[in-house]
Amino acid sequence: MELLHWTQVDRKRSNSIRHDDPSFVRGYDLDMDDFTALVAKYNAEQLSRPEENRLLDYVMTMLNIVLENPKINPTPEEIPDLADAMFMDAWGALRHIKDGRKPYSYIYRSAYVAACGFYKRKIRDRKRQEILDNLIAECNAEYLESISTGKTPVAS
Repeated sequence: MELLHWTQVDRKRSNSIRHDDPSFVRGYDLDMDDFTALVAKYNAEQLSRPEENRLLDYVMTMLNIVLENPKINPTPEEIPDLADAMFMDAWGALRHIKDGRKPYSYIYRSAYVAACGFYKRKIRDRKRQEILDNLIAECNAEYLESISTGKTPVAS
């Protein structure tokens, strides 16, 4: 999944700027009132296509915010898979947000937990692969030892 990118911004991220304000930076700023209203409309299944795209932008912005957390330090190769995992959990979490509640904390937590799960699975898979590699090396060595008699074969 491709994350939203923006040009360098020389100010702090704003959660109160309106999405139709000229200083609003897509993928960097959040319009929390609009975000909250869009989540309520999403749960009521009343979103239009432009509103759905705006909600998607807000969720993608939340992914960028989570990726800025110093505890999450992905390599460039990890970012697509990590973003996919985070997006699936964050988008799924929209259904659990009650009407009138601000979605920031819930979406942030969902994406953060998805990132932690991604790294846990990655560590588990790496350890499993190391165990398999060691087992294959041991079996290979044992097999070579069992077929080796130490004698040179005689041609008949």
